[in-house]
Amino acid sequence: MRMIAVFEKGETLRYIGHLDLMRTVQRVLRRSLLPVKYSNGFNPHIRLSFAAPLSVGVVGRRELMEVPVEDGVTEEQFVEAFNKVSPACLQVVAARAVGDDFPTLMSLVAGSRYTIRLWSSDDADKAAQAFDAFMALDTYVAVRRTKSGENPCDIRPFVKDGSIAKTEDGYEIRLETVTFDSGALKPSLWLDSLCTFVGCNKPQHIIYRDAILAKTNDGQLLPMEEYPHG
Repeated sequence: MRMIAVFEKGETLRYIGHLDLMRTVQRVLRRSLLPVKYSNGFNPHIRLSFAAPLSVGVVGRRELMEVPVEDGVTEEQFVEAFNKVSPACLQVVAARAVGDDFPTLMSLVAGSRYTIRLWSSDDADKAAQAFDAFMALDTYVAVRRTKSGENPCDIRPFVKDGSIAKTEDGYEIRLETVTFDSGALKPSLWLDSLCTFVGCNKPQHIIYRDAILAKTNDGQLLPMEEYPHG
């Protein structure tokens, strides 16, 4: 049996890298005394996996991980045991028990939803004023940094939808992005591109990933924890 856990990586953890996050979660699982399954071999470890690594500096509101557990563990027991020994900035908000025939989380990743909060400034005003024009572009080539180096890439196809709204202390941008075999778009690169397009400095901001998306058989994108199966 596998437990899919929806968890929050809070603002105080946003500069913790993915490998450090994995190590932290493994420690929490050991302290929880939950009957998790370990790999075989000389150096057994918890067979923990995540849907999609979160960029450093981004807050994760509904991140997903899967943990193989022994049969009989309930969703409520998993949430209670994990949160009891985990810090407030790393809490499981929901859990879903699935069978071994459920697709792996990484294989389901089809996109993400982000919120980008901009604090009030002249640069934020300039970026907000140019938002519609930037979104109306058919193409926008930016430099993506990958394991193979820096590569020019048209980032426009990665953005499925977007909107901007004025708030009391600035602006709030909502983005829905899609993932391709070639990779995904980092929201920080999108914001860099918007500011380059405008010709302004990047305003003070914070980025949240609100959901990791999966695609249903009819092509609909929905939060992965709601993915239907069986």
